[in-house]
Amino acid sequence: MFLAFYMVSDVEDVPAPNHRGIQPNDDSFLNDSGAGFFYTPTWGQSGSCGGVGCDKFSAGLLGTAVAQDAQQPTPPPYCKPCLFYGGDFDASNLLANALPNGFLYRGTPAATYVPFYVPPSQTWTITGLFSNNMSDSSFLDPPEIKWSISSGISPGNAGTVIAQGVIPATYTATGRSWNGMTEYTSLGHLTPQTTVILTQAGVYWMTATPICTDPSCGFAQFLLSDVEDVPAPNHKGVQPNDDSFFLAIDDGWFFAPTWGATGACGGSNGGGCDKFSAGLLGYAKPGD
Repeated sequence: MFLAFYMVSDVEDVPAPNHRGIQPNDDSFLNDSGAGFFYTPTWGQSGSCGGVGCDKFSAGLLGTAVAQDAQQPTPPPYCKPCLFYGGDFDASNLLANALPNGFLYRGTPAATYVPFYVPPSQTWTITGLFSNNMSDSSFLDPPEIKWSISSGISPGNAGTVIAQGVIPATYTATGRSWNGMTEYTSLGHLTPQTTVILTQAGVYWMTATPICTDPSCGFAQFLLSDVEDVPAPNHKGVQPNDDSFFLAIDDGWFFAPTWGATGACGGSNGGGCDKFSAGLLGYAKPGD
């Protein structure tokens, strides 16, 4: 007699090859009482896969779907032309959270790096960047953001900066709020000389960090809003789940994962920070 083993294959490519529908990332569980696993998370350092992979799995359903007041995501009007948007913050989600994201007059400078995916056979031209931040300040002084586009970021690794700079920015309330703070969109446009062109498919990271370094800013704080709803409300494009990183050197964070029990958000409000509310202006064209 032979002992047979059957193991479900995981799916780690982003986006998942030939997928249909939405499989939430990092939300699978293993039930194997004989091996001591009782609905144990498959992902993460303490997951049943031992810290390697198992973020999604290769399985599916047969059947039909009937639309019930289906509504397509609608990116916000300021994302125009909208190349990428991570989605809207939802204060009612139990994992709603935010991370420091600002250059301040008083306080630790910090930046949150948000991933986005450029599909194969496309060339992306980036003409602007924005982020949605919770703040107790109704202004920026100077009215600017520090921005960057990077590749190759991983835990403890800054990757390669493709382009960066400081640009004038608008600062507009979104109508959302959380924990006594108001959410504002900090948005800046690039010039023809600073426009960023991405020709290679893959995952990149963006920052759009508000600046408020004048003494009039006092103790103002800026926290990048996270996105926990699945699917992300009004998103456009693909933001890989659990692939954002936090930089606040003075507080000991150097490209630290934002997600998970040991992530930068782990000790604040119970977690969250799987995705973030930020985006890119620009356009995509078929590549060569």
